Amino acid sequence: MSRYACRDEGQTLGIYIVAVAALFFLAFAFFAVGQASVLRNSSQTAADAAALAAARGGRDGIEGKFLDALKAGDLGTLKGLLNGTGIDGTGACAAAGTYAAGNGAEVTGCPGTNSPLSYTVGVRTLGTVGKSVVKGTEDIHATSKATAVIAPRCTDVHKGPNAIIFTCTAGELSVDPTASNFKLNLAEFFSVHLSE
Repeated sequence: MSRYACRDEGQTLGIYIVAVAALFFLAFAFFAVGQASVLRNSSQTAADAAALAAARGGRDGIEGKFLDALKAGDLGTLKGLLNGTGIDGTGACAAAGTYAAGNGAEVTGCPGTNSPLSYTVGVRTLGTVGKSVVKGTEDIHATSKATAVIAPRCTDVHKGPNAIIFTCTAGELSVDPTASNFKLNLAEFFSVHLSE
């Protein structure tokens, strides 16, 4: 009788070892999935930051044109800039690259569009998922895309007695570029936000 009991105990031990090994494998596999999820979130954060930086860079790239048009009282150029004409994206993709690198990624694409005026930035993480029980994860990089829009806050412009008057969503904005304390802030004229 005792001889059969020993045989049963040996079989149970084998099943126990296989079950524990399977549980460890599953735990490591779930850990790899968690690592991949963290990397994916990191790439989306990098894409969002890079797209916003590209849109701000594109907007801020017209500062000289906008200021010159203000000082000259050139309403046609100002209206054109408010409509996106003349915003050529100078500095947009360079700014996107800087922000992507700051978030552990590199830019894979930075095309701009005119309607609406926006930048869609693709990024690829510099890091990988890392080694795990799932084969090939050490070579997997996460990729993401985000689009940021440059939207005009003001729709019209006309000359006032001592200033240039912009008709904006928040009301009229009076700008006197000859004032000694004048400083151009393009955020008053254009908003930058992620596209839904």
